[in-house]
Amino acid sequence: MTGASRSPLLDQFGIITPSALHFERHHSGVPTIDPATHELAIHGLVERPLRFTMRLLKRLPSVSRIHFIECGGNAGPEHRGSPGATVQQSHGLVSCSEWTGVRLSTLLREVGIKPAARWILAEGADASRHARSIPLAKALDDVLVVYGQNGEALRPEQGYPLRLLAPGWEGNVSVKWLHRLHVIDHP
Repeated sequence: MTGASRSPLLDQFGIITPSALHFERHHSGVPTIDPATHELAIHGLVERPLRFTMRLLKRLPSVSRIHFIECGGNAGPEHRGSPGATVQQSHGLVSCSEWTGVRLSTLLREVGIKPAARWILAEGADASRHARSIPLAKALDDVLVVYGQNGEALRPEQGYPLRLLAPGWEGNVSVKWLHRLHVIDHP
């Protein structure tokens, strides 16, 4: 089931969007995932394919960073000449949160990247298996694998229990319900 909600930007104070008001967009409904059995598989052009449980991920060094996420469709109607009646309707597909998780570069060091690796395909565990390609250089720079938002666990609509966060890239690259990273040589 396709779904979306927009952040009430007009009613916010400061730069952090409360987790319950963070915009959401999903194309295949919100899956129910048991964090006790959820794993992140990293395979492909790596020396040691591994599966990381949520428990193991949370034992690795974590970082917390403030980043915004914006849907590629934000302000779409306005660009077509029919803005929404409110800022929420026109621009509400953007939100800013404090995200907590593990640097993707940390996980890639654990598996060992082969010299031919150039890209990573990130795949979600939603019904459509939403997937996006990310250049290896970006993955090693600032991409995070997150399990926390604004001091609490991710909410189901935000990818619980695990999502990718690719700062500065359109929102659909920050794959929700992350369960697989395939290291490859092409997009």
